[in-house]
Amino acid sequence: MSTPAATPFPRAPWSLRGSAMISVWRVPLDALPVAAANGARLVSLGRQALCATVWARYEPGGTLAYNELLFAVAVQSFGIVAPACTVGPIWVDDEAAAAGGRTLWGIPKRMGVFQAGSSDGPSPGFADGAMASITVDGRRVATLQYEPPSRLQVPVRLPIWTVQDGDSGPIRTRCMLRGRMSRGAGRWFFEPDGPLSFLAGREPLASARLESLSARFGL
Repeated sequence: MSTPAATPFPRAPWSLRGSAMISVWRVPLDALPVAAANGARLVSLGRQALCATVWARYEPGGTLAYNELLFAVAVQSFGIVAPACTVGPIWVDDEAAAAGGRTLWGIPKRMGVFQAGSSDGPSPGFADGAMASITVDGRRVATLQYEPPSRLQVPVRLPIWTVQDGDSGPIRTRCMLRGRMSRGAGRWFFEPDGPLSFLAGREPLASARLESLSARFGL
């Protein structure tokens, strides 16, 4: 198997489509495994950092089709007025997506194995009541149970930046997300001995499901 660095990947920008489950968390600073990239500082509430987990399914028809789970911390960076984050642990099940994320934007994407119901690949949405899980190097990392969202859907258009460490300084990347958002989307379960163990037993501040997602990365 080729390494992500040697894998061909599409040029930026990437246009992706699909759906995502998003939760916002407060994590104590002393439990946080991710530091803000150089040139940025953490957004904190007292001694707790504001963070997010995102479980996304990108469907065929976009630049790439793959599954993704990420953890990110909210940051502030000089000259950026839109929401911004530094991405920490992140896994995908497509080598081109992993290679492109690392090379183009400094996002440390690794390979993982995603399982969702009877489907073994990206699907056009999250089935209510179904379970999805991810394993890395043969060990389970997290499980997500989809719950029926609120019937109220709100159109969203959200610019967001990623700020990552690069060999020559911070790599700042602009992205644009569009879709329909509804509150109340899923229940998370994190393995107590896994790379996201610092979230085990915690409850998110809020969760949402983003449907009809159109995402542009690297604008």
